[in-house]
Amino acid sequence: MDGLNVFKGPESVNRYFDPDANPPLPLVEIPARLNPFREDGVRIYAKMLTALPAHNVKSLPALQMLRAQPQASQKSIVEASSGSTVLSLGILSHVLWGHDDVTAHVTNKKHPDSLRLLRFFGLKVSLYGGLAQQEPTDSRGIMNRLRQRAAADDSIVYPGQYDNENNWKAHQTWTGPQILRQLPDINIFCTTVGTGGCITGTGLYLKTEKPAVRVVGVFNVFGDPTPGPRHFHGFHTCGFPWKDSVDAQVEVSSADAYRMSMKLSREGLIAGPSSGEALHGLLSYLSSVKAAGGLSGLADPTTGEVSCVFTCSDLPYQYIDGYFSKLAEDEFPPIHNEVLLSCDQDRHDERWVLDPADALVRLSDSPVTKLESSDTDESGDGSTSGARLITRNPSRWGKLSRWAKSCFSGTSQEPNHSTHAPETLAQTVVIDLRGRNSFQKQHFPGSIMLIGGGPELPRGDLFGNADSVHTAWTRLRDLFDSPTVAGLLANYRKANTTLMVVDHDGSAACIATALLRARDIEAFSIKGGFAGLQTELKGAQ
Repeated sequence: MDGLNVFKGPESVNRYFDPDANPPLPLVEIPARLNPFREDGVRIYAKMLTALPAHNVKSLPALQMLRAQPQASQKSIVEASSGSTVLSLGILSHVLWGHDDVTAHVTNKKHPDSLRLLRFFGLKVSLYGGLAQQEPTDSRGIMNRLRQRAAADDSIVYPGQYDNENNWKAHQTWTGPQILRQLPDINIFCTTVGTGGCITGTGLYLKTEKPAVRVVGVFNVFGDPTPGPRHFHGFHTCGFPWKDSVDAQVEVSSADAYRMSMKLSREGLIAGPSSGEALHGLLSYLSSVKAAGGLSGLADPTTGEVSCVFTCSDLPYQYIDGYFSKLAEDEFPPIHNEVLLSCDQDRHDERWVLDPADALVRLSDSPVTKLESSDTDESGDGSTSGARLITRNPSRWGKLSRWAKSCFSGTSQEPNHSTHAPETLAQTVVIDLRGRNSFQKQHFPGSIMLIGGGPELPRGDLFGNADSVHTAWTRLRDLFDSPTVAGLLANYRKANTTLMVVDHDGSAACIATALLRARDIEAFSIKGGFAGLQTELKGAQ
């Protein structure tokens, strides 16, 4: 690394992940809006462990554990984790050695998005049933099974984050020294407790260098888990020397953790649920100390202030569903035009909207010269054009104009589905979504009127009005699902018939095309609708 934080050479990414080759992670004082004790002389800082290259606190223990077991580079690495630890092991094993044989042993209760995230980073996933958050000492639990497998099979390495001393020593090596160097007048350190690595390593270092520092451990409420931390009942048997560092314990509900995480993120300190739990736990601790009249006793004698640090250990993105399940709806801004979430969800595609000239070509004898994508373009470099080029042949376009003009004549006949179509329409059928009156005035021969009686479909700036979109979509969906029309569409699908959907201006036809495509029917709309076709023909005359 140089002074500009640039990493070069074949070991660039390796050094990017090396804390010793990087500046200290940011320590950011939170806004007064989140600090109800600011007027009491309390300053609160967020240690942004999310600024690590892997964006989570567990990358430090993962790095230390892998460095201590270089033989893992040639073996299968297994870990009981569905989150940051195994994710970091997977990333770092590849960074250090180009090694990809890492398996995450994950509860089958995990959200599918979390499983996809692990697979996105190249990790194998092996599911286990039963209790989701199992105790490290459970003789029948997943961690004990992995220990036994690694002991019996020399080709398997189980780092074992709950037992591995390199977990907490990573924080003794990096997190603690960074904090004390950045904030020598620190009085309180607070973090959530999962494996116990961060609170043990950071706490031991701070207390060794500055014994007056108070260390606060924040735990889940039993039976109300927040991702990452554990409840004290599941932690107290931890083999790490945490008892030498922890001065106080606080429990925080999952709803309070998620809410505080959201507040932090909205203030620009983007952090996940365990980070919110850490801050909420710190504020609870300060409240109890203040109530007991002991806040001033924690102040630094030089500054007269109480300086606190809590850890931001994770990001919120993979837990978004949790925020909306844990918190009340009124804690989030409303969604305007929410009716659109209940309609028009099928894909739209610009390639399904035909230019009027192209539409007329498809509906007639070929009046144009067509160069397919396999033909060489005019650039002279021998490359092929990615799109079909359509150019008018004047004499044949005139023939098309005369043909189409006859199509736009009115009729006094009652339209019906048996209107004969010219041969050129054998594989393309026009579906007309205009009302009966418009259809009777002008329409293509052989086209099928589906709307019939009742009000016309909305037109104009259709997509600028959410209620109009909902109305059009609902009518079209019900129309296509009706027995008669559904049977007709089934026949078209079976015959591989292409449908060309015509309305007044092309807007509702886009919705219809999306609905038809979702039913595996090739369909197109026409830019500008029936009016666009007429305009095109007037220009050709």
